Amino acid sequence: MEASVLLDFAFGLVAVVVGFIVKRIFVITDRLAEADRQLHDRVTKVQTQYVSKADFSEAVDRIIDCINRLEAKIEK
Repeated sequence: MEASVLLDFAFGLVAVVVGFIVKRIFVITDRLAEADRQLHDRVTKVQTQYVSKADFSEAVDRIIDCINRLEAKIEK
């Protein structure tokens, strides 16, 4: 075999390996992006459907304050 044929074969082999590696990188990146989208959707769902502990405590405090004011008015 001539040197140019061997060189072309070596470049072709390197190109195939580099192509495979780049493809794997894109596949892994796509998987991570999908996992990130799923996590973002879950976090958004939790934020919109559930009440945080601080918000709940604030609401309970407001309700108790209203009850205390009503009791004070009843006692007068």
